[in-house]
Amino acid sequence: MRISRREFLKAAAAMAAAGRLSAESFANLNNVLRGEGHPRVIWLQGAGCDGCAISILNSIHYTTVDDLLVNTIDLEFQSNLQAVAGDLAISAAEAASAVPGYVLIVEGSIPTGASGAYCRLWPGMTMYDALLSFATNASIIVALGACASFGGVSSGTPNPTEAKGVGEILVGDSRLMNIPGCPAHPDWLIGSLVYILTNGVLPPLDADRRPLQYFGKQIHPNCHNRREYCGEGVFADQLSDEGCMELLGCKGKKTYSDCFMRKWNSGGAGEYGVNWCIGAKSPCLGCVQPTFPDGMSPFYVYAPTPITDGENTENRVEQSKGRAADRRGE
Repeated sequence: MRISRREFLKAAAAMAAAGRLSAESFANLNNVLRGEGHPRVIWLQGAGCDGCAISILNSIHYTTVDDLLVNTIDLEFQSNLQAVAGDLAISAAEAASAVPGYVLIVEGSIPTGASGAYCRLWPGMTMYDALLSFATNASIIVALGACASFGGVSSGTPNPTEAKGVGEILVGDSRLMNIPGCPAHPDWLIGSLVYILTNGVLPPLDADRRPLQYFGKQIHPNCHNRREYCGEGVFADQLSDEGCMELLGCKGKKTYSDCFMRKWNSGGAGEYGVNWCIGAKSPCLGCVQPTFPDGMSPFYVYAPTPITDGENTENRVEQSKGRAADRRGE
């Protein structure tokens, strides 16, 4: 029976845990079986919900997650996906970080209050200290998700843990790329890694260090609701209504990403997803923006946005409300 490299390593890890294979022997096996030229990845998780890691497990557009882990990268440490745990996992992470040249992925924000005590990766290692330590030998640093990129929900007011995004700690670091989102779309990470593997450098970034390929277009002008309804002055005044959802707090005029095209839950290789927030009749909450969540709150309340596309929203609000009342028979 033929088994994959990952299955063999998992079996070897089980033997190590059972005392039949020493930690040194397991490390040697890992080195022998590691694919030549595959980029090494260390993935740390700070204050967050693990939602971005779960999102990546749904990758299929560019590649499946099993192909990514077995044939594309060498994932040295990721607490959700690795087969080992405890001292063996910690030793593997520390050994990997001693060899320069890996990609460091950071998920979750970094609490800095109480000297970082609010978030520990393992005994004696806070997330704050881990970021500084593991960033030292990294060739590229990826802040994955809203929390890692800009602080996200973890840093929302009143922010008792003084949580921050990676860029607020590694100020001005040219190795950093932000891939925000709550959670981040799997294509945004996989596609960016593909670019790095192909070109050896970070992809073109915007002023907030986000890949322009995925965060270069404003939601509102590309939204099907905008095209279908805004031109007719049709605004929804409750979530079940047809119409543009700007009056329900949609932040599409303040948000830049390709959600309108990429969508979520792809059905196969090369296919885009089947739906997205606005398609599911929820206003865009601006989760990829640096000011999320505080700067986008309250979420479901209309907040006027400077007009950039010739629309006169204010003059049509009352007309839309009248149409909505007519639909309800009032």
